[in-house]
Amino acid sequence: MAAHTFGYEVKLRIRTAGKAILRYFPRARQWARRRWWAYEKRGYDRLAASVPVDRKVVLFSCFMGRSFADSPRAIYEAMCADPRFDDYEFWWIFRESVIDDFKQDPRLARAHLVQRSTREYQQILARAKYWIFNARCPEYVHPKPEQVYVQCWHGTPLKRLGYDVVIETTNALNTSLELAKRFEMDSAKWDYLISPSAFTSQHLSDAFGLPEERRPSVVLEVGYPRNDRIARACETPETLAATQEAIMEELGIPRDKKLLLYAPTWRDNEYKPGVGYTQDTLIDFEAMQAALGDEWCVLFRPHYYIANEFDFDKYGDFVYNAARVADINDLYIVADVLMTDYSSVFFDYAITKRPLILYWPDFDYYNDHVRGFYFDPHEIPGPKCVDTEEVIAALKDIDDWDNRYGAAYVKFRDYFLPKDDGHAAERAIDRIFADNVADEQKTC
Repeated sequence: MAAHTFGYEVKLRIRTAGKAILRYFPRARQWARRRWWAYEKRGYDRLAASVPVDRKVVLFSCFMGRSFADSPRAIYEAMCADPRFDDYEFWWIFRESVIDDFKQDPRLARAHLVQRSTREYQQILARAKYWIFNARCPEYVHPKPEQVYVQCWHGTPLKRLGYDVVIETTNALNTSLELAKRFEMDSAKWDYLISPSAFTSQHLSDAFGLPEERRPSVVLEVGYPRNDRIARACETPETLAATQEAIMEELGIPRDKKLLLYAPTWRDNEYKPGVGYTQDTLIDFEAMQAALGDEWCVLFRPHYYIANEFDFDKYGDFVYNAARVADINDLYIVADVLMTDYSSVFFDYAITKRPLILYWPDFDYYNDHVRGFYFDPHEIPGPKCVDTEEVIAALKDIDDWDNRYGAAYVKFRDYFLPKDDGHAAERAIDRIFADNVADEQKTC
């Protein structure tokens, strides 16, 4: 094992053990957290004061350094293709556990890579004029007045977030109120929040405690850049076929079977001390294989919070573990059907216009005790299944899906995805970088 990987594993184990202890002592946790943030802020502020901001440096981060995907990737790729930004410097943040993998990715050839939680990472935070993130930034980091913090977030919300959570829960390290306050700390730093719809604009602003008077200048309702690739791939049968073939070739996904993308979310109440969040509500793959194995293959995509390991060897080529696929958009584009529970992935997948299945083995408990929803999930087009047998039946009847749910699906897309037309990144870039581009034109 490489030394840096061993060091990362040791730190991860220590952090996990600390969470297991502190989750039971909220006052001690809050005191320790405040002290730590204050300590880190003093150090960062000293460093940042010595680093001038470079107006042509852009810093990207996806899921706090876990991957190269989502709206930050879409904006980065659009800027790489735009000659107005030929002389800009791009940086990507990655965690120690994955940075070596991404150093080999040709799609990042234009960018510099920096390891999260290092001094170099803090230096580039202080130097970059633009931060393009899809999750909260560190609490101790505050942008300078001349810096621009763009919060892309990572999806249209179904589950309640932040200040909208009305059920009191405690996850690994936060009560509902603690987490809401951390959301508000982040929104106070925003210059822009990217949104795909009026629904998302309202609920993300409320959840993050964004004051009403700031919303007109902060919220960019331009569509989700993350969905541009899906929309463009699905424009014509020819573009779809070409994109699907390239993805399946790269990922080694079977071409001779129908593909079910199974993407469940994590649950606040399924945290195990010393382990992390686990997934205990999976479908019965054995029964699925017996009934559907000749015709279907399952692309299993767990949430990145999930810590337990999955062994699918006994299912042969029936289950494809897609946990390490960098961009879930690849899976949306190739999947014939999406099955999820309470994840918001179905909003993005709806761009494909392909069928949805909801698998809810614990709906009543989740709805009443875990998080709650922004609207009644029963309004989502598609069958609502409570056990594996119902899922099997729904898949066997999938050819009739459009007859039963097609009209409602059109209304659903019009309401939640009105601007996801394949050009959201372009609109976001024009707004975010308007001042910089205008200054450039003046000097030409």
